[in-house]
Amino acid sequence: MEQRMNKEELLNLMNNLKIDSNEFWVLSSSALVLRDLFPNAGDLDIAVTEEGLKQLKENYDLKQKENGWYIVNEKIECVLDQKEDWKIERVGKYNLESLEKYFDYLKTSTREKDKVKYEIVKEKLKSKIKI
Repeated sequence: MEQRMNKEELLNLMNNLKIDSNEFWVLSSSALVLRDLFPNAGDLDIAVTEEGLKQLKENYDLKQKENGWYIVNEKIECVLDQKEDWKIERVGKYNLESLEKYFDYLKTSTREKDKVKYEIVKEKLKSKIKI
């Protein structure tokens, strides 16, 4: 079984990543772990700007996968995306995928592992919108 990472391990990976922190944002499970909503993540998935991808290519031997994502190293994968305010929330010194955007993805996912996360994000969004 894969070695999963807790919040401290993810932060350590991010702190040592050779890319400007404004040029990437953390996606999916890792973003939940960094918000203390989920215990661990299998890898660190990040979205990067064009400048961020350029910085990664200068510092790592990226391998592109068939789905368009890049393997940065054995623990980090990235995808090129446009940086838009609705996709991102600042948490501490890092940008994370917004809960709303991740929830949109989870609503359509058929993966078993996403069903648990769907409920967690749904409850968090309910508490965020206090009516």
